[in-house]
Amino acid sequence: MNTILSVTDFDQILDDYAGRTLAYTPVTQSVSNITGEETLTDGTPKNIKCYVMKTGQNFNYKEFGFVEQGDMVGLFKISDAVTKNSKITVNSETFRIKEKFDVPGVFTSTTTATYVYSVCSLFLVS
Repeated sequence: MNTILSVTDFDQILDDYAGRTLAYTPVTQSVSNITGEETLTDGTPKNIKCYVMKTGQNFNYKEFGFVEQGDMVGLFKISDAVTKNSKITVNSETFRIKEKFDVPGVFTSTTTATYVYSVCSLFLVS
């Protein structure tokens, strides 16, 4: 069975046409075993290629599986392994990844999914 969109296809689209190189800061989460308080720690920023777009009232969040609405939506390469709570900097503004979904190249219940890219809701960090 041929996939509709492959990892190579998506990566080429970002690299050749639609992607922007932006600063990505991975964030690790730790929880105190005494208080249960969550702590987020910034890692070392690196440049990645991704596609981001501002959201508007006409964006159908439910179609993409989002519960929360964001200030932006980002499409990321699977190989960059972006994580929830991490940060992306766009035009000197920092956004936090609040929701992340890996998208398969073909939707079928009979084969194992091959994930092609990650779609994330991004919220402006105040």
